[in-house]
Amino acid sequence: MRPTTGVIVLAGGRGTRMGGVDKGSVTARGARLIDHVLAALPYGTPTAVVSPYPLGLPQVCESPLFGGPVAGIATGFHALDTPRVAVLSVDAPDSPRMLPRLVAALDAAPGASAAVATTGSRIQPLIALWNADALAAALAALGSPHNTSARRLLRAAPGALVRVPGTGAEVDYDTPAELCAWAARAST
Repeated sequence: MRPTTGVIVLAGGRGTRMGGVDKGSVTARGARLIDHVLAALPYGTPTAVVSPYPLGLPQVCESPLFGGPVAGIATGFHALDTPRVAVLSVDAPDSPRMLPRLVAALDAAPGASAAVATTGSRIQPLIALWNADALAAALAALGSPHNTSARRLLRAAPGALVRVPGTGAEVDYDTPAELCAWAARAST
């Protein structure tokens, strides 16, 4: 049986706010961020890790490098063949816990393009579940994905976007201080 959901894990980027480091290789709570994300996915989930950095696991990367999140999404999308595609960010290490909520929301909204996590009123475009046909159409509508914002990709969606209230799992950590606070919460 063909899996219904594939996952793109965006693990590239320059990590400027994290001090210019490869975020996927940053260690917190005893493991690299990429390992936290991958370990939380259901076993056997088709996954495309997008990063220009050597992570010691199967991965793809956009060309030219550092083309932004939509370039990474496009590259990961072309590496998968599933009817639905989740987009997760390595700097949101708990984000796989949002998948059941995203799936339920998209199941309940026939014809919607995607289910997207929110934190309060703030949409989290890098924690989303897309119908593959809708993601293909949105990417095609953009032309070039390079240096394109993830919010612009959402605006290009051919159908409705379902907002899914977050649980805290959708939060991304962009600075060393934020990541230290996340790591400290595990030990309390």
